[in-house]
Amino acid sequence: MNMQRVHNKGFTLIELLIVVGIISLLLVVLAVAVLPALSKGDEKASISLLQQVGPEMTSRTPAPTLKQFKKDAGSLAGRISSDEKIATSQMMLFYLAPSRSTWDGAKYYEGQNYAPKHQPEEFQEFTREEGGKLPHLVDAWDNPIWYEYDTRTKSGYVFSSGKDGAVGTPDDFIFDSRNNSVKMREQVE
Repeated sequence: MNMQRVHNKGFTLIELLIVVGIISLLLVVLAVAVLPALSKGDEKASISLLQQVGPEMTSRTPAPTLKQFKKDAGSLAGRISSDEKIATSQMMLFYLAPSRSTWDGAKYYEGQNYAPKHQPEEFQEFTREEGGKLPHLVDAWDNPIWYEYDTRTKSGYVFSSGKDGAVGTPDDFIFDSRNNSVKMREQVE
């Protein structure tokens, strides 16, 4: 009896499972290495936005208020959000980079040629418009950024609630007009 081995061309199930296991392991290692870098990119984008918007909003004299914003918006006032944080976000975009339709409809810009401080396209990546309301600014995690003026310290602040989206947590970013810098909440308090 002549026993010959039959050689099949191809891989055995064990060989395929080993290759799949190695590839899976490499993907996990790659994900662990890349994900923190992606997160840092979101942080940098949000910090950059706050550094761009912060000085211009906090240096306005007199300090902007929602009451004044509603007057300046005129017939557009009905499109201002009832959420105070989103309303201050709308206020920032209204004064810094209004769209042509916002400019044309606002009492504040009445009789002026369209000449915003910044073109709306500069903030396009960070602009959201929902439900017929005026557009507002968001951070890299799609959370609204907002403005506050502290009458006690006579300082303006622009906030991002950070990756977790929760207000008042250590990962919040804050533009502090007292030193024109963006810091994390834990560094400010």
